[in-house]
Amino acid sequence: MGLLSLASTMVRTGLATSFRRLRRGPLRPGWSFQYEATVAFMKATNERIVQLDAPAQRAETEAMAMSTPALERVRREPVEAGGVPSEWFTPPEVKNEGVVVYLHGGSYVYGSTRTHGDLIARLAEGTGLRVLAPNYRLAPEHPFPAQVEDAVAVYRWLLSTGVKPEQVVLSGDSAGGGLAVATMLSLREQGQPLPAGGVLLAPWMDIECSGESMLSNARYDWGDKPMLLHWAKWFIGQGDPRHPLASPIHADLRGLPPLFLHVGSAELQHDDVTRFAQKARAAGVRAELVVWPEMVHNFQVFGERFPESVRGTARLIQDIHSVLRREVSAPAR
Repeated sequence: MGLLSLASTMVRTGLATSFRRLRRGPLRPGWSFQYEATVAFMKATNERIVQLDAPAQRAETEAMAMSTPALERVRREPVEAGGVPSEWFTPPEVKNEGVVVYLHGGSYVYGSTRTHGDLIARLAEGTGLRVLAPNYRLAPEHPFPAQVEDAVAVYRWLLSTGVKPEQVVLSGDSAGGGLAVATMLSLREQGQPLPAGGVLLAPWMDIECSGESMLSNARYDWGDKPMLLHWAKWFIGQGDPRHPLASPIHADLRGLPPLFLHVGSAELQHDDVTRFAQKARAAGVRAELVVWPEMVHNFQVFGERFPESVRGTARLIQDIHSVLRREVSAPAR
């Protein structure tokens, strides 16, 4: 039933996109039909699955994950990393001892190394680095701070294997990007050594979704504010949505390592990520903000058939190497 629904949604949104473009042109300048139809499909899918319970949402998103050439080019190995089920993604040629810890997105409710495997594989292959990807616990069965606890446990386990902190880059998309920052904050408070830095894709920094772009970009992006608030409630449970480990926009950011922040100009999180970058710089953190014109949320996950995704992933690879080589500009004041 899930696959049938996905196929039906794909056909319907493809036809709707064709008719709209014939009458009015692309929804955003420069959007190809393939790109616009994909965004429409993902938006319609989200609108449908948000009505389901959490296990059904996960089943639907897992059903969309297909094998790709990138996945066939890397070696995948399961591992229990600090008690957290995880996977190693190893490229055909490992170029150095650096490790990327990749935290998948999915609003803290769904997502896994299966749904994000293609992007993780492309990052491993492009960087020549091993990527460790945890399947951390998900809400609402496991509300905040379970996700932070798992990510910290994975990082500490990695260091226990002999990997040095300066060899580690934390990365993640959406909720996973916010989780990467929360992990650094938690490690700092525990007096643990911090990683070399973070490379973050459209990180979810404010689970109250207070940025203006949450409304102004809702026409273009493949989610909307009510959806995010629904998932945020599942994530935070009875906790405080302004807790700095749930919404890092409210955190004291002093002492964090260099950060690269990627966001699309047409996505919901644009304003929240921009505000976070400004706050990080004001706290003395070296923060690079990369704004992708006309792009929506997580466009890098669209895959190798999309030139936008290929360009976006290439820049992520560049930034990961920059963090490991300490090639980060001084913070703007």
